[in-house]
Amino acid sequence: MLITLHSILRCFLLPPLNSICIVLIGFYIIKKYKLIGKAIVTVGLLTLYIQSMPLFASCLHSNLELPPISEAQMETVQAIVVLDGGVNGRCSEYETEGVPSANTLIRLNYAAYLAHKYPNLPIITSGGVSGVHYAGGKVMRHTLLKIYRLHNPIFAEIISRNTDENAKYVTKMLLAKGIKKIALVSQAYHLKRASMLFRKYGINPIPAPTDYVSSGEDLSLSDFLPSAAAMSSASIALHEIIGYWYYS
Repeated sequence: MLITLHSILRCFLLPPLNSICIVLIGFYIIKKYKLIGKAIVTVGLLTLYIQSMPLFASCLHSNLELPPISEAQMETVQAIVVLDGGVNGRCSEYETEGVPSANTLIRLNYAAYLAHKYPNLPIITSGGVSGVHYAGGKVMRHTLLKIYRLHNPIFAEIISRNTDENAKYVTKMLLAKGIKKIALVSQAYHLKRASMLFRKYGINPIPAPTDYVSSGEDLSLSDFLPSAAAMSSASIALHEIIGYWYYS
């Protein structure tokens, strides 16, 4: 029941489906109630425009994104945890079982950057099989070892299918090793929810965000011009906001 509710919220509160639904409702009502129908259609189109503005997406992300991890904070952590962001199984050009998706590669790149600075910290890659036949945690571990040539001890968690399960299963691994404080690596928009879930299971995460969306720059005309990229970015942010509310 809860999973169904979560799915419904994700479907109907994310752009552009919510705006399209409003417009369709307006067209349905307009046959009997002309003025009300036109008003609803106008609201739907206005919502669609707002959700496709880069400014709207940037504002949403600015409320989610956390500051970069500092050197002083890194000195206090006992491990680096990297969360899976997807695996590309269509990779016949490589002699390997799947490669990281673009999102995952961004996370791995920052994790490798931190690992080179702190070569004694163990790394846990977290992600199970989701959509393809390759476990994200295993693919990530292979990439860190073979592509980034890390010498840190690296362990893979390969059961989890979502962020909540990432936190649940990685926590079991960490506590078994006596680790309670970690640097948690993911996209900046993802870490507010992810950190909350790790805390729920008994781990103290220090967010190590990367791939920021909000710029903090002065407004320009392009911030008001609708684009599919901005709508996609807003959808990601709204997904995180809904997920944070749902799990909390």
